[in-house]
Amino acid sequence: MESSRNWVSRVVTVAVILTVVAGVILLIRAKMPDTKVGQSFHVCALFRDGTRLATGSPVMIAGVRVGEITNLNIDGGFAKIDMTLRNRVDIPADSWITKKAYSPFGDSYIEIIPTSAEQGASSGLKIRNGDCFTRVIEGSSTDTLLRTVSRAMDPIDHGLERVHQVALDGRKWAEGVLEDRINDVDKWIDEGHIDKPLNNANNTLKGWEERSTNAANAVHDARPDVEAAIDRAQKGVANARKQIVEFRIAMQEGMKNAREGMDRMDKPVENLTEVLAAVNEGRGNDGKGQFGRLVNDPALGDSLDEGTEAVRDGLSTFTRLKVWLGFRAEWNWFAAQPRFYVSAEVRARNDKFYLIELEKGPLGAYDYDTLTDNTGQTTWTRRQQIVEGLRFTAQFGKRIGFFRVRGGLKESTFGFGADLLVGPKLKLSGDVFGGYQNTPRVKLAGAFEVFRSLYIHAGIDDVLTQPGYLPIVKGNTDVPQQFETLRYGRDYFFGASLQFDDADLALLLRVYGALLIGLL
Repeated sequence: MESSRNWVSRVVTVAVILTVVAGVILLIRAKMPDTKVGQSFHVCALFRDGTRLATGSPVMIAGVRVGEITNLNIDGGFAKIDMTLRNRVDIPADSWITKKAYSPFGDSYIEIIPTSAEQGASSGLKIRNGDCFTRVIEGSSTDTLLRTVSRAMDPIDHGLERVHQVALDGRKWAEGVLEDRINDVDKWIDEGHIDKPLNNANNTLKGWEERSTNAANAVHDARPDVEAAIDRAQKGVANARKQIVEFRIAMQEGMKNAREGMDRMDKPVENLTEVLAAVNEGRGNDGKGQFGRLVNDPALGDSLDEGTEAVRDGLSTFTRLKVWLGFRAEWNWFAAQPRFYVSAEVRARNDKFYLIELEKGPLGAYDYDTLTDNTGQTTWTRRQQIVEGLRFTAQFGKRIGFFRVRGGLKESTFGFGADLLVGPKLKLSGDVFGGYQNTPRVKLAGAFEVFRSLYIHAGIDDVLTQPGYLPIVKGNTDVPQQFETLRYGRDYFFGASLQFDDADLALLLRVYGALLIGLL
């Protein structure tokens, strides 16, 4: 009986102890924070491809697990992925979600890519329990990749077949048409279509090389002549500067003397004025009074008018002519020699004119031209003698509008020419006359007026004759260098001229006449 009581007592003691322990445990659990998955919230996402995702697959942010997949369902053709996330994770509502794989053939997991303020998360909203992610990035999977490769194989096979066909057609074309074309090209090359032009070009280059060498040698040989010409030019410039200084001093002295002479003429002019006044008024009984009465006599004035009219009629024939006088200097470029011309052009009031010109140049004047046969040979020797002298031009011309023709003697030979007047300042001229060769000498020139009475000239002389040099027999005596050889043929020239008409000459005579009177 006592043992039954002890057993009951033990049972009651154990029950009380268990009740107390359970109460303590429940109290402690109530006081502790909840750390189980149950303290979380649920979200979802819709994917087009949910392969290799399984229940329990992790959900990660930046490599840290923040939840897991709890369920996979089909929702309108999409794979709906339900996820459970820890309650303490703050995720912006506009974050991105994607599917990634640990390896090409392993399971996949969900990666959440939160947005920041810099990335556009400006709303400040957080993902809540029951929300779904709206920004989904479909990740690629091995199955998708294999299906894509499978779909691409047929076009690749078709393309390879086309390439194979093109290769076969190309081989046929290469073995047929291309081979024929290559044989034709080889035959064309063997016929010398390339070798001949190359040989001609090679020969041309050799000729250019020889001419360049000859030109270099000629320049080297002509260096002393050029230096001598430069020395002569320097001496000429120095002499010209010296003469200009002397002329300026003479002009200053002449103007001073002219001024003094004019000052000395003031008194005689004043006396002459008084005499003329006395003559005009008829004052006095001497010769001045008598001369004044004669001057004021109407009958005598009529007689003088009749005589003056007769004299004017007699001199009117001389006023129908207009005269131009000019001086021209030209420089031949290759011959390096000057030419000087003094010309006079007399124009009538009608369309006729006369040209007279004297020329001084390196060609001098003709003396004689002979041909002698060589004994025992079929060749002839031609000798021409040129003496120092002037060449003479005298031509008669006629003007037709802006065009003029003329003929007669041109530089001591028969010739003719024409002038084209282009506006008031430009004149183009052409002359044909005798020369040293069988071909006539043709000279083309242009003159342009830059200032009043000042013209510049340029042109081509002896256009039709190939240029060359004639040796001059100089004997044993030394002669100037310009008389060692004579250049003939085509040459270029330029120069300047001064031309004065009647009015200019009258003005020059008055000015320089007064200057000469002052100097005397």
